[in-house]
Amino acid sequence: MSSHCTSSAPSIFIFALFILSPFLLFAQTQTIRGTVIDAHTLRPIEAVAVQVEGTARGALTDSAGAFKIEGIPVGRVRVKCTYLGYTPYFSDYIFLNSARGQVLEIQMAEDVDESLDEVLITAQEHPKKALNDLAVVSARSFSAEETKLYAASVNDPGRMATSFAGVQVGTNEDENDILIRGNSSFGVLWRLEGIDIPNPNHFARPGTSGGGITVFSAQLLATSDFMAGAMPAEYGNAISGAFDMHFRKGNMDEQDHRIKLSLLGLDFSTEGPIKKGRSSYLLNYRFSTLTLLNKMGFELVGENIENNFQDFSFNLAFNGKNQRSFWTVFGISGLSAELYLPREDTAQWESPSHWTDRVERADMAAAGVTFRYLIDDKSYIKAVVAGMGGFIDRTRDTLTTLKVPSRINTEEYFDRRISASLTYQRKFSLRTRLKIGTHASQIFYRFSRNRTPLGTQQFSVLVDGEGSTQLLQGYAQLSHKASQRLTLNVGVHAILFALNNTTSLEPRLSLQYKVNRRHTVAAAYGLHGQVLPMGTYFAVLTDDQGVASQPNMNLPLVKSHHAVLSYNAILGQQFRLRTEVYYQWLFNVPIRPDINETYWMLNNQSGFAEWALVSEGTGENYGLDVAVEKFFSKGYYLLLTGSTYSSTYKALDGVRYNSRFNTRFSSSLTTGREFAIKGKNVLQGGLRAMLNGGFRYTPADPARSAMEGRFVPIPTFSYRDQVEPYFRLDGRIAYRINGKKSASIISLDIQNVLNRKNTTRLDYNPATNEFFLRTQGEILPVLGYQVDF
Repeated sequence: MSSHCTSSAPSIFIFALFILSPFLLFAQTQTIRGTVIDAHTLRPIEAVAVQVEGTARGALTDSAGAFKIEGIPVGRVRVKCTYLGYTPYFSDYIFLNSARGQVLEIQMAEDVDESLDEVLITAQEHPKKALNDLAVVSARSFSAEETKLYAASVNDPGRMATSFAGVQVGTNEDENDILIRGNSSFGVLWRLEGIDIPNPNHFARPGTSGGGITVFSAQLLATSDFMAGAMPAEYGNAISGAFDMHFRKGNMDEQDHRIKLSLLGLDFSTEGPIKKGRSSYLLNYRFSTLTLLNKMGFELVGENIENNFQDFSFNLAFNGKNQRSFWTVFGISGLSAELYLPREDTAQWESPSHWTDRVERADMAAAGVTFRYLIDDKSYIKAVVAGMGGFIDRTRDTLTTLKVPSRINTEEYFDRRISASLTYQRKFSLRTRLKIGTHASQIFYRFSRNRTPLGTQQFSVLVDGEGSTQLLQGYAQLSHKASQRLTLNVGVHAILFALNNTTSLEPRLSLQYKVNRRHTVAAAYGLHGQVLPMGTYFAVLTDDQGVASQPNMNLPLVKSHHAVLSYNAILGQQFRLRTEVYYQWLFNVPIRPDINETYWMLNNQSGFAEWALVSEGTGENYGLDVAVEKFFSKGYYLLLTGSTYSSTYKALDGVRYNSRFNTRFSSSLTTGREFAIKGKNVLQGGLRAMLNGGFRYTPADPARSAMEGRFVPIPTFSYRDQVEPYFRLDGRIAYRINGKKSASIISLDIQNVLNRKNTTRLDYNPATNEFFLRTQGEILPVLGYQVDF
């Protein structure tokens, strides 16, 4: 990154504040509208009392569950909903600006004990409880605003999640991969509107769930769930965790628009009614400005690296006339490309990256239709049909001193799917309900990787596969409240992967016991299985006679037993303490069928194996997560987390090794404060500090490295050594301006405020025959300006 970009960012921010600050003060109010529905039957609830806390403003819901509250002063507000027989609902402290109101879709849960006295002393709810109430451990909800408020999250759910207990940044801090409880990022599931989707990140890499920048637009996100293990039965094909994402509905009464310009790109979003009061549209388009900045000398990513991206998201919502049927049409898509260019001056060529020309493209798209129908007052069905695809293309050329290119690597990974899901839920009584569902995907694929080693003419086919297959999943889960305090959830998930007819039958069980109004204990167990990164099945091996085979075609699903014991306490009015002890036993993990090799597939953060594998590897993760959270109120929020854990594995030799991600501990402090300035304007500040154990690496064999001209690890010392601890401080400052007809925010997020160089691994320079510790990390400022009108 250029020093000019780094040093000028705060000055630009101060100058922009001076220019954009308003000169006149005036009274401003805004509107909150929305609907209130039953959390389990999804039917509208009439006559709910909806109130803006601390004000006399409120309303009752109508027969469609709809409400509208006008004349609310702009600023931070919290909405409370009460209805006899239901647990009171409290929203987050949401921000109302002068240009647009808020549209809320609120779910209220019916209380087990119908007596008035019990309803009045219902346990206090907290706003970060998972939307899916069957997720009683290792889960929490998050809002679109949190992806903005958390320092250096820049609207990215993955970057935001590194503030949560048990979650840490991947081995490349410029990427948004996350490591959950010592697991590879490969094991994370992404779900949108009830359907599993491809990796939703720009600059995605094969065989992983992360990338450089999220494709999701914060303008569309509704409150969503993040899960870190022991998930309910409806979540399958994931062994680590899940993001269950939701889009919000657009405003059905009036139009709102937003423009945002930042160092990452230009966003434009718009929403409004299609038919007033009945249907709405919500659209967002973003175009990257990184290429332009690179040409201006601002190398935000790295030397001689150019990248660009664009994405488009939408959600169309339609309410049926009879208040029983609801439709949405949704979509998300992203195009991205990253170019690693050689140095122009050949006299400065010192390492292979200086004479290599790489192009890496990653595109994804998913679009579908959801239909929800309320069968009666006790049950509903929801169907989703979607088409989706992911495409990753990579090429690498090496140049002679005359800049003549020679292709040394070509990769192409194409995965296109037609997917459908069907869910049925029935509430038999106040105590018992059943949820069953299916997911089915028709998969069309094409995978290839070809390599020509440098200095040879030998062309090798490493991955080769083209065709179609199916992935079928089904689940059932029963929830029963044995008493006001005790809830039992039991379920099962089944997977069939038709490519090689592998199956998995996975029991899930959880218990939750409310000790009293403020203290809850819970336990959960689940078996979780996952299809391998599909390129793994199509690895090509060629023997000495030139005969090719694909020995990995029949590998079974990788699996993991999860067990979690959780304790939650509500402290005071706005604090929560969560402590969790967990254990995970992994098996069917692909390893090499050689007692002298220590390869374990889950040490990969991306990519596919290029050799024969057997599913005889095992692993063990266990640890303790602690989180203290102060929900946003009185102008500030705080989240303090700490985790200590062990992550190890066994290969064919039976020896226990550290996994690549066994950093031993992770911790973070995320906090922010708001100050009222000039009446209704707001100054925001935030910090996030992360301190994690150092990354692990395998020591090198000096003699073989010198002989082969590359880093050659010592297999029997697999991930034995560890670099110094990882520390990073991020910051955020923003100023909200409420004008007469518009509202704006100018913000500055800074990743790595201290410009600390964190060590990542041991590396080798064949040109000098020297080993060195590779570092990463430069200060990365992201300046942005957003206006609503």
